[in-house]
Amino acid sequence: MDVVDHQWTTLIFIYFLSLVIFYFFDLYTRMLYAQKLRLFYTIIKVCIVSLLVYVVVGFATKFYFLIDSRAFIIMFYAFFTLLFLFIRLAIVPKLLEHYFSRLSRRITCTYIGPTDEFAVVKKLFDDTRSMGLSCVACDKTDNPKRKSNEMFLYSQSSEFSKLYQEIKTHVTPGVTLYVASKLFSELNLNTQCFDINDIPVYTFCHKKNQPVRETLRRCIDIVGSLLALIILTPFLLIIALAIKLDSPGPVIYKQKRCSKDGKEFTLYKFRSMYSREKSDEEREIEYRDYIERKISKGKVIDDTEITPVGRVLRRTSLDELPQFINVLKGDMSLIGPRPPIPYEVKHYKEWHMDRLLVKPGLSGLWQIHGRGSMPCDSSIFLDLMYIINRSLTLDMKLIVQTFPAVILGKGAY
Repeated sequence: MDVVDHQWTTLIFIYFLSLVIFYFFDLYTRMLYAQKLRLFYTIIKVCIVSLLVYVVVGFATKFYFLIDSRAFIIMFYAFFTLLFLFIRLAIVPKLLEHYFSRLSRRITCTYIGPTDEFAVVKKLFDDTRSMGLSCVACDKTDNPKRKSNEMFLYSQSSEFSKLYQEIKTHVTPGVTLYVASKLFSELNLNTQCFDINDIPVYTFCHKKNQPVRETLRRCIDIVGSLLALIILTPFLLIIALAIKLDSPGPVIYKQKRCSKDGKEFTLYKFRSMYSREKSDEEREIEYRDYIERKISKGKVIDDTEITPVGRVLRRTSLDELPQFINVLKGDMSLIGPRPPIPYEVKHYKEWHMDRLLVKPGLSGLWQIHGRGSMPCDSSIFLDLMYIINRSLTLDMKLIVQTFPAVILGKGAY
């Protein structure tokens, strides 16, 4: 009887849930069809996540509007997975290939890079019509009347500094830039658009109307930080008590950090170390090693300085929770590069300085993909990737991805 009563609300819930999950797994981009194996695994993950969300929401609402039949749930998601795999792997690629079989329907993509690699890129686009791209060389076009809406950069740079300068030179507001580089393999993102001869290709697109986006972002920061502080208040009090009982010293650790354009502010954290602080000179030497010797940031931290409670807080990133106050005050944003210490900025290379073009954040690409396990240039390049691609939709994705990254403690130090 419940199956009959809740069938429409269940179908509506699953429909909208699927739309949201598809978005966060990038299933709305046609570029994913260039990687059939990745598409297959993505679909499997989407179905598993959808099932888990269905069960969690069901239990949370006591299946008030959802069907609670285990047989129905198992049979539906088994059928849903098979049907979705068939549609996405067999039908959709054929429809895209048929639509883009006419050259006039494809998006003209201007190639920039070594001439001997142009034929490889052009062949990939011609063979994978579902991508909807037509490649032309930078110095010539097949049809002068056809406007180039996208660009493809094949980089042979061996350093992140040079790769960033190339991207910065060619990125244009509102124009999609595809970049192929072997250096992307060192980032371990595994979210590339596609591959060319095992070289990852990533997308860069600088959005227009940034002032409007900044206003909306600030509204989201205020609402998000207020809700977080209200909901987490009991939890924050428990952490504060644990810190006080664990070791002598203040509960909140205050430190000068740099915000947008290098403006200094006071950052708040739960204290995770003993009060016997090293001098700024000693810390500066450690940071210089981090930059110059290309070691991960986690390796410059002395474990003996961390308290027992602090070890748990750092592993789970709970020591960062007081920074919701910094977000509320406007010193930080929910998403952005981590705020550097003034003496760190003093040792920044010239290209590192672009990291200060936006407000720092509680979380970001670096926090989700590596954190303390990455060397300096790699982590800063990730932040610069975010700054170029900065958008409200990207921020929402990173907020959602922050939760599993915190739970798994990836790269925490």
